[in-house]
Amino acid sequence: MDHPNNRDQPDLCGECGGLCCALYLAHDENGDYIGEGWLPDYIGVWTERLVASGALSIAANGELIAGEAGVAPLHDPRVSHRPDAEGRAYRDSLPSWVDTRKCQFCHPESGCLLHRRYRAPICGEWICDLWEAAERG
Repeated sequence: MDHPNNRDQPDLCGECGGLCCALYLAHDENGDYIGEGWLPDYIGVWTERLVASGALSIAANGELIAGEAGVAPLHDPRVSHRPDAEGRAYRDSLPSWVDTRKCQFCHPESGCLLHRRYRAPICGEWICDLWEAAERG
Protein backbone atom coordinates (compact mmCIF):
# COMPACT_ATOMS: atom_id res chain seq x y z
CA MET A 1 0.00 0.00 0.00
CA ASP A 2 1.09 3.53 -0.75
CA HIS A 3 2.54 5.34 2.28
CA PRO A 4 -0.08 7.90 3.40
CA ASN A 5 2.37 10.80 3.34
CA ASN A 6 3.04 10.18 -0.35
CA ARG A 7 -0.19 11.99 -1.17
CA ASP A 8 -1.75 15.17 0.14
CA GLN A 9 -4.95 15.28 2.17
CA PRO A 10 -5.46 18.97 2.95
CA ASP A 11 -8.88 18.42 4.58
CA LEU A 12 -7.44 15.83 6.95
CA CYS A 13 -4.42 17.96 7.79
CA GLY A 14 -6.66 21.01 8.24
CA GLU A 15 -8.59 19.23 10.98
CA CYS A 16 -5.67 19.43 13.40
CA GLY A 17 -3.99 22.55 12.07
CA GLY A 18 -0.69 20.83 11.26
CA LEU A 19 0.38 19.52 14.65
CA CYS A 20 3.11 17.47 12.98
CA CYS A 21 4.56 20.70 11.56
CA ALA A 22 4.91 22.19 15.06
CA LEU A 23 8.57 21.24 15.03
CA TYR A 24 9.95 23.82 17.37
CA LEU A 25 7.43 24.31 20.18
CA ALA A 26 4.37 22.14 20.77
CA HIS A 27 0.77 23.34 20.43
CA ASP A 28 -0.22 21.32 23.50
CA GLU A 29 2.33 23.23 25.58
CA ASN A 30 0.90 26.56 24.32
CA GLY A 31 4.11 27.18 22.44
CA ASP A 32 6.04 27.70 25.66
CA TYR A 33 9.74 26.93 25.74
CA ILE A 34 9.68 24.09 28.25
CA GLY A 35 13.08 22.74 29.28
CA GLU A 36 16.50 24.28 29.22
CA GLY A 37 19.09 24.18 26.52
CA TRP A 38 17.59 21.62 24.12
CA LEU A 39 15.90 23.98 21.65
CA PRO A 40 18.97 25.53 19.96
CA ASP A 41 20.44 22.07 19.27
CA TYR A 42 17.08 20.82 18.01
CA ILE A 43 16.75 23.83 15.70
CA GLY A 44 20.23 22.95 14.42
CA VAL A 45 19.11 19.40 13.62
CA TRP A 46 16.13 20.66 11.60
CA THR A 47 18.28 23.27 9.86
CA GLU A 48 20.68 20.51 8.79
CA ARG A 49 17.78 18.33 7.59
CA LEU A 50 16.27 21.15 5.54
CA VAL A 51 19.64 22.14 4.04
CA ALA A 52 20.30 18.51 3.12
CA SER A 53 16.88 18.22 1.46
CA GLY A 54 17.48 21.30 -0.68
CA ALA A 55 14.79 23.34 1.08
CA LEU A 56 17.22 25.75 2.75
CA SER A 57 20.57 27.32 2.04
CA ILE A 58 22.73 29.34 4.37
CA ALA A 59 24.06 32.59 2.92
CA ALA A 60 27.63 33.73 3.50
CA ASN A 61 26.34 36.08 6.23
CA GLY A 62 24.60 33.14 7.99
CA GLU A 63 21.07 34.08 6.90
CA LEU A 64 18.68 31.24 6.06
CA ILE A 65 17.55 31.60 2.45
CA ALA A 66 15.71 29.55 -0.14
CA GLY A 67 17.56 26.45 -1.27
CA GLU A 68 17.12 24.51 -4.50
CA ALA A 69 13.37 24.43 -3.82
CA GLY A 70 13.21 28.17 -4.48
CA VAL A 71 10.91 28.86 -1.49
CA ALA A 72 11.93 31.49 1.03
CA PRO A 73 11.48 30.39 4.66
CA LEU A 74 8.73 32.20 6.58
CA HIS A 75 10.94 32.66 9.66
CA ASP A 76 14.36 31.80 11.02
CA PRO A 77 13.86 29.67 14.14
CA ARG A 78 17.42 30.43 15.27
CA VAL A 79 16.25 34.02 15.80
CA SER A 80 12.51 33.65 16.39
CA HIS A 81 13.10 31.56 19.51
CA ARG A 82 15.73 33.75 21.10
CA PRO A 83 14.53 34.73 24.60
CA ASP A 84 15.95 38.24 24.35
CA ALA A 85 15.24 41.65 22.85
CA GLU A 86 16.56 40.60 19.43
CA GLY A 87 14.22 37.60 19.39
CA ARG A 88 11.23 39.72 20.44
CA ALA A 89 12.00 42.36 17.81
CA TYR A 90 12.33 39.68 15.14
CA ARG A 91 9.01 38.05 16.12
CA ASP A 92 7.33 41.45 16.11
CA SER A 93 8.62 42.07 12.58
CA LEU A 94 6.96 38.94 11.19
CA PRO A 95 3.45 38.92 9.72
CA SER A 96 0.94 37.96 12.42
CA TRP A 97 -0.02 34.77 10.56
CA VAL A 98 3.49 33.28 10.78
CA ASP A 99 3.51 30.60 13.49
CA THR A 100 7.08 30.30 14.74
CA ARG A 101 6.22 27.10 16.59
CA LYS A 102 5.91 25.44 13.20
CA CYS A 103 8.36 24.59 10.46
CA GLN A 104 9.53 27.66 8.59
CA PHE A 105 7.82 26.29 5.46
CA CYS A 106 4.37 25.75 7.02
CA HIS A 107 1.79 28.25 5.80
CA PRO A 108 -1.37 28.43 7.95
CA GLU A 109 -3.72 28.14 4.95
CA SER A 110 -1.90 26.02 2.40
CA GLY A 111 0.29 23.86 4.63
CA CYS A 112 3.78 22.92 3.50
CA LEU A 113 5.12 25.30 0.88
CA LEU A 114 7.71 22.78 -0.30
CA HIS A 115 7.31 20.34 -3.14
CA ARG A 116 7.45 16.88 -1.62
CA ARG A 117 10.93 16.13 -3.00
CA TYR A 118 12.42 19.03 -1.03
CA ARG A 119 10.93 18.11 2.32
CA ALA A 120 13.15 16.56 4.97
CA PRO A 121 12.93 12.75 4.67
CA ILE A 122 11.35 12.44 8.13
CA CYS A 123 8.37 14.47 6.85
CA GLY A 124 7.52 11.57 4.54
CA GLU A 125 8.18 8.84 7.08
CA TRP A 126 6.22 9.98 10.12
CA ILE A 127 2.50 9.15 10.28
CA CYS A 128 0.16 10.88 12.71
CA ASP A 129 -2.88 9.34 14.38
CA LEU A 130 -5.29 11.07 11.97
CA TRP A 131 -3.54 9.52 8.95
CA GLU A 132 -3.66 6.08 10.56
CA ALA A 133 -7.37 6.45 11.40
CA ALA A 134 -8.12 7.55 7.83
CA GLU A 135 -6.27 4.53 6.47
CA ARG A 136 -8.26 2.16 8.71
CA GLY A 137 -11.36 3.93 7.42
